[in-house]
Amino acid sequence: MDDNKEQKAILNLYGLFGASIILSLVPFAAAAVLSLLFFTALLFMAYGLRKRAAPESLQDNHATYVIRTFWITALFSAITSTLASVYMLGRIDYAPFDPCVESILSSGETAVNSGNSAVVYEAAAPCVDGFLAFNHTVLINAALIAALPLMLYLGYRFTKGLGRALKGYRLANPKSWF
Repeated sequence: MDDNKEQKAILNLYGLFGASIILSLVPFAAAAVLSLLFFTALLFMAYGLRKRAAPESLQDNHATYVIRTFWITALFSAITSTLASVYMLGRIDYAPFDPCVESILSSGETAVNSGNSAVVYEAAAPCVDGFLAFNHTVLINAALIAALPLMLYLGYRFTKGLGRALKGYRLANPKSWF
């Protein structure tokens, strides 16, 4: 494959990568699902590109970089999610659910017997807004602990890779963590 076609294939990969990152920042469930689908497609495309590429070629280099970015981000995600959970669980106040406890417990028994878990959600519904309002800061901080390092890492890796790809250059060490 000539250099121009190789570079175009790599830039398409980074285009999908960038779209995935942007969609992950949009605060709608549909955008999050689309972002996940794009990230999955990105992974398959990168593996396919690397499989077809000549060893040590521009495509092999950038595909390896994108694949490593995906898996390292997944590892970091497990770590940051755990840290966010530990932070959140130690600080959440469940007092806003106190008025709903009796109803939740009785509906829990009904849910187990009938197989309908929606009754538990209905019993808790009157207290959810108060719980979210009372714990707003803790929930926001936990979300930042879980997501901000990942977004910074993805942004860094994306910018670094795209910058090199636009110039038609390889990355010095595509298997590096940073």
